[in-house]
Amino acid sequence: MLVDTDHLGRILAGSLPAGVRAAEMFIESRLSLSIERRDTDEDAGAPRVRRAWETGAPLRRFSEGRHESFVLDAPEPGTLEALALHPQAVTVDWLSDRPKLGLPPQTLRPEARLDGAAPSPETGPWSAPWLDRALALLDGWAAGLRRRAAGAGGTISATASLETQIQEVLILATGKDPARDTRPSLDATIMLAIERGGRRSEARVTLSARTLDDLVAMTREDAPAGLFESAVEGLGAAEPPSGAMAVIFAPPSGGFLLHEICGHLLEADHVLRGDSPFVAARGEAIAPAALTLADDGSVSGMRGSLRYDDEGIPARRTPLILEGTLVGFLSDRLTSHATQGISTGNGRRQSYRDAPMPRMTNLVIEPGGADPAEILSSTPSGLYVTRLGRGRVDPATGRFALAVEEAFRIVSGRIDAPVRGAVLRGRAADLLMSIDAIGNDPKPDTGAPLCVKGDQAVPFGIMQPTLRVASMTVSGPDR
Repeated sequence: MLVDTDHLGRILAGSLPAGVRAAEMFIESRLSLSIERRDTDEDAGAPRVRRAWETGAPLRRFSEGRHESFVLDAPEPGTLEALALHPQAVTVDWLSDRPKLGLPPQTLRPEARLDGAAPSPETGPWSAPWLDRALALLDGWAAGLRRRAAGAGGTISATASLETQIQEVLILATGKDPARDTRPSLDATIMLAIERGGRRSEARVTLSARTLDDLVAMTREDAPAGLFESAVEGLGAAEPPSGAMAVIFAPPSGGFLLHEICGHLLEADHVLRGDSPFVAARGEAIAPAALTLADDGSVSGMRGSLRYDDEGIPARRTPLILEGTLVGFLSDRLTSHATQGISTGNGRRQSYRDAPMPRMTNLVIEPGGADPAEILSSTPSGLYVTRLGRGRVDPATGRFALAVEEAFRIVSGRIDAPVRGAVLRGRAADLLMSIDAIGNDPKPDTGAPLCVKGDQAVPFGIMQPTLRVASMTVSGPDR
């Protein structure tokens, strides 16, 4: 699908009704494919493959104090023009014919092409060679796990899955230049489950890449080895300790925690509603001076990196905490009056069917001066966290509960036995002030973290060094 951005932009600007100050059109094409390969004691079933392709375009018109949205599925150049002129009529049959627009079209100037708007069977995830390579990779992982686990006893199942998509977006907004972005992603998950003696243990790893070639380059033939060891350790994992204790977050696990308690609580919609403990804290110290963190969607190659957000604002670095002082919030166009009237480029949406909201892109925590080995050796006891799971945070109070997927006891400054079922609880303001050591070892999260808000899930990235929290509450899942 070719879109003449000059022509469509003129129509968009020339069709604003009285009282409407601006309009924005988000045009999206999304191609996706998922594969799952299971290998169990009972069955090494055929892989399940699902393909999907969708296109759509919402139009938003902004008036003072409110905005309205209209959504068009499966757009074509003519119906995009009609959407700009007559959004209330987007479902009327006559839109299938080219409407009389009142503006003569210029010679077609294909300044923007939505390449994914016509899936090609020749290349990419829709092609047979690509699918063959992906299936061979998943089969190799599943078979490798089964070979390693063959002597472990009990019931064994291995699952390897892959989710890939190519998203093409074009954003046209009155008073702004057209913005176009191509966003490929590929998430691969490998999981091994062992049931023995009435206990079940699961170990998994998720890897995120931009292309299949990148994923292959990230993995080795012995990649499943660590999973097998983790699953066997999990069979003997003890109940978690309980009470207040020191917690060390290995990189990049702690970034997920700070995403929950900083990323969400510093979103401008929460701040403007008064649903954040940091509403009136800008300019105040909310963390030790050693902590500096930012949101940065412009970092090359990270999971949440973008050329533009979903409102056509260029990606940028937004400082949030500078040497312990709260200096910024995350905003979109509708909440930009919380950030001096300028969007920070954090308007994000799951798809064209969803409204954009202020969301984090990449959480970047600046390294400190501490050696990670010294952080561990100077911690007599506590919990060493290597992977976090799902959690929840109450925006109004900042109280959170976050599940721990993988952790170990700390005994006499050393990593000791694994534990399972731990939950971290506390208040955001207390936790931030309790960070007492930051390592010099920042690492990116090569997994596939998702930010969930208002039933929308979008990818984000993490760059985090080792972090130690002097004291936080650890409990089991039911306490």
